[in-house]
Amino acid sequence: MISKSTVKILLAVSLPFLFVKLGMPFLDPDEGFYASIALEMLKSGDWLVPRLNGLPCVEKPPLYFWLTALTFWAVGPSEWATRLWSALAALGTVLLTWRIGRRLFGSGAGLLAGLVIATVVGNALYIRKASTDQLFVFCLTLAMYGFIRDTERPEAGRTRFLLCYLGAALGMLAKGFLGLLFPMLIVGLGLTVVRRLSWRDLNLARGAALVLLVAGPWHALLAWRYPTLFGFYVLDNHILRFLDARRYVEDDVPSSTAAFLIATFLWAFPWGVFALARAEANPSPRARWRPVLVIWLVAVVGLFALSRFKHEYYALPAFPALAVLVGGAWMGGRDVGRWLVVGLIGCVAVGGWALWIGAGLTPQQALYGLGELNAYYRILRDQGLSFPFASTRPFGLLLQALGVVLLVGWGLATLCWIRGWRRGAFASLVAVAGVITVLIFRLLDTVAPHHSVKEIAQAITTRAGPADVMVVEGSLEYSPALPFYTGRRALLVNGAVDYFSFAATLPEARGLFIDTAELRRLWQGPRRIFLVVRRPRGQSVVAALPAVDVHELGQYGARWLYTNRAP
Repeated sequence: MISKSTVKILLAVSLPFLFVKLGMPFLDPDEGFYASIALEMLKSGDWLVPRLNGLPCVEKPPLYFWLTALTFWAVGPSEWATRLWSALAALGTVLLTWRIGRRLFGSGAGLLAGLVIATVVGNALYIRKASTDQLFVFCLTLAMYGFIRDTERPEAGRTRFLLCYLGAALGMLAKGFLGLLFPMLIVGLGLTVVRRLSWRDLNLARGAALVLLVAGPWHALLAWRYPTLFGFYVLDNHILRFLDARRYVEDDVPSSTAAFLIATFLWAFPWGVFALARAEANPSPRARWRPVLVIWLVAVVGLFALSRFKHEYYALPAFPALAVLVGGAWMGGRDVGRWLVVGLIGCVAVGGWALWIGAGLTPQQALYGLGELNAYYRILRDQGLSFPFASTRPFGLLLQALGVVLLVGWGLATLCWIRGWRRGAFASLVAVAGVITVLIFRLLDTVAPHHSVKEIAQAITTRAGPADVMVVEGSLEYSPALPFYTGRRALLVNGAVDYFSFAATLPEARGLFIDTAELRRLWQGPRRIFLVVRRPRGQSVVAALPAVDVHELGQYGARWLYTNRAP
């Protein structure tokens, strides 16, 4: 029987962590990509090929776009509607993680596992960042739940393991072929280690048919109607991306292996400290499948650690496995106290460092720190650009607040454990995660004016008429929310770079890409032009325009707006 009180506890803790602050402005680069594609999909009626600014964009499969477009149809387009499926997927992951923990370690451990995955601090950022990642985490967790649930259920007959295959199929539509690779890898290694099932027990024929039925049609239709796009989708976004040898997407800086592992630990905080804590042994048939969790965790982190291309959040699909292991250890393990002490030592060191460094944070230090958390700042750093904010003070204050939270929160958790208050210790760490989540919200508020195009889009919308033209210098990947906020397509001047170097070769690109000479002719023509640039006037295409006809309308965060007509 499912305890209603358990579900109520999970929801009471999860909802504030997962659903607060979904309506903040989009933080570009990247985030507006998902909103603009979903809105264009809804308006055009083309549900096969995701499009941005009228250009096919198949860097990602369509599941997130489909769900978001349906949400736009139901409630209207907005920021919160775009992020809703990240939050809903995360909530689904919480419930599935609870069920996995309940099956392998017992009801109490299942509850703790659900609370752990709900409160890892990485959720604070990556649920507020519209992307396919949380959806993929849910799909993989669904696949693994389907496998673990059915390992000891031979009576399931023809339906045995079909939930696992469904999760893999949905994962393919959410993230591509990784959706199939990870379940196959984890299940294959799990069968090798546990040795309780044969391949014939896995219902392979029906499972393969289900995967083909769910994930096959989109891939087959794309390959048939748009073989060039399908080739790019397979080769560049899967094979060459893993090898960091992509042909078209150049302006990106992956994490190093060391930075990736450190970031993985940070996003799993505070629970990653207990990754090696051991649960009590259990001779039950269900418990013998616990090694699958370790395989799941190591396979995801290890595969991306080996990849030459990875970002700091690629380990998120391993967190449900970590949560179940931690929940099992906290419920009945004997060495949680030891790891609490280890964590206390680390928090004293890091907390003291944060208090000290935050008091005199330099722009170079702030840019380096932001670069380890976001590829955009790594690009700025590698290009030799300066710290893009007026002051480091807000970042220093956040660092100091983090230092206080680590010292006080972890100290309280350790004290509770010493006094024998295990629930109090666990609740203290949940509180630590909650306060750090609030600090991440404050960080997002601090960087939002620099990243968001909402304000500059409003400036265009209030001034532009139906016949006026919006032009963006460089790649639209840095401002993909502009079409969403303005309802206009943009001309791209000198914009055939990064992914758009491939998109510019497609028939749909005709008339959307212009060079500096074409912009000059357009600028001196009869139509009013609104030009968005990301570099100062003397370093951008604005320097090539007739000075007498250039009117600056203002700087909005990281972007400037110009027009060829006096306001």
